[in-house]
Amino acid sequence: MIVVEALMIGLLAALVAGGRIRNLASERLWAEGILLIVLPFQIIWPLATQHFGIRCTWSVAAWLLMMLVLFLVLVANSPRRVMLLVAALGVAANMLVIGLNGAMPVSISAISEIGATRSSARALLAQDCLYRELSEDTAVPFLADVIPIPGPRWQRSVVSVGDLLLAVGLGGWIFVACRDHRSEGIRR
Repeated sequence: MIVVEALMIGLLAALVAGGRIRNLASERLWAEGILLIVLPFQIIWPLATQHFGIRCTWSVAAWLLMMLVLFLVLVANSPRRVMLLVAALGVAANMLVIGLNGAMPVSISAISEIGATRSSARALLAQDCLYRELSEDTAVPFLADVIPIPGPRWQRSVVSVGDLLLAVGLGGWIFVACRDHRSEGIRR
């Protein structure tokens, strides 16, 4: 959810700052079709795996593969777009913590800070193979989902540093792309 919100904020900020949505039409990305498929799929995959009962091993492997494709597409597009490199670093951070732990570790303490009980959080994590409880054995715990995001009930979540980098990178890219005035003869 935070990625979608960052994209919307980037777009609104660009429009307020004089940007134009039509400037996005001139923003050509390598493998943009893949990006448009993999990014939303990577975001909804955790929900889909629970709904369709996909085995944990396959689910985590597919999630990591999607993240790798997303990372490669973002890096391939980053030489002229620094904000996409920030997004790629976020994906890399998430891939690292998931790969080392076999799932994304989540802080029960952070979940309780946004209003859930510890017991209900543990029960939900016990049923989910893409997420697991943060523990003493967690590798690179600072990259896990440890940052509580308060707000209305529909928006509350616990995110990772990687999620924040991905959101800032994509939101920043939208902002810059909408503000790009190449069509008016101004170089970045």
